[in-house]
Amino acid sequence: MGGDFAPDATLQGAREALEAWPGLCLLLVGDDAVIRPLLPRYGFTPELLARAELVHASQTVVMEDKATSILKEKKDSSIRVAAQLVREGRAHGVVSMGHTGAAMVASSLVIGKLEGVDRPALASVLPNMMGRPTVLLDVGANVDSRAEHIAQFAVMGSVYAEEVLGLERPRVGILSVGEEDGKGTDVTKEASAMLRQMDIRFEGNAEGRDIWNGNFDVIACDGFVGNVVLKSSEALAEGIISGLRESFMQSALTKFAGLLAKPAMKSFKKKLDYSEYGGAPLLGVKGVSIIGHGRSDAKAVRNAIRAALRAAEHRLHERIQERVALLLPQD
Repeated sequence: MGGDFAPDATLQGAREALEAWPGLCLLLVGDDAVIRPLLPRYGFTPELLARAELVHASQTVVMEDKATSILKEKKDSSIRVAAQLVREGRAHGVVSMGHTGAAMVASSLVIGKLEGVDRPALASVLPNMMGRPTVLLDVGANVDSRAEHIAQFAVMGSVYAEEVLGLERPRVGILSVGEEDGKGTDVTKEASAMLRQMDIRFEGNAEGRDIWNGNFDVIACDGFVGNVVLKSSEALAEGIISGLRESFMQSALTKFAGLLAKPAMKSFKKKLDYSEYGGAPLLGVKGVSIIGHGRSDAKAVRNAIRAALRAAEHRLHERIQERVALLLPQD
């Protein structure tokens, strides 16, 4: 029950998800004394409550806490309890809008990493100009990655694109400073050499522009670079929308033009809106883990639950385990 607008946005989004998908069951993890009185206010009818169980957690991880606090000081935090439910098989996955670091620690150490995966990776789904999604990973789980890690990210991203997004034989690339094979760092060049030996549709280096032009379906990079790309893209999208809105308010003529452009603007904004995808899957753990923005609203929570549901239905972590065992050398 974390996030800037929790528990309100979380409960509203959870209720909307229950209404949208009749086969969905939710475990709402948080402080019973706080959450239970709010359920009627947010429309949890007896019918919906039949598919929503409240699991008490007495502690919350705040932004000032270290991510590892869930291992010692805050063992009864909502994210630790939720991850434990997945570990015990009581839940297929966890959705968190709270402390990103704590969610990654809980997913990696409590749920556990898949065999053969050195480092789980956060994957972000970005819209491109071809109307298809582009999967970018890692976007923040690992700030310093070796070549074998980036190769693993590429394999896991390919499975996600194929199984969950429905992209047949996804085109995979490594983010670099040029499309030529000789461009990039020693790490990216070594990762490229590894991927060329695998049964994967690897198409070489991807430049920054390829994230948006649709030339690749999956682009792998280390988490430092990926996080900078993601945050810059989000800020740019917000700036474009804000700038256009301001420009349309300059005069009566531009206001009229803005009125005519409103449907197109709405469609454009929807494509760039992170809440449409809800959250980023943490790939490489023994279950489903979706990590969202701290500022997620009810719509983002609902769509994050949808992302978790899809991943669970496609048994994503099992497909990743199979592909990793098949393609990557095991110690």
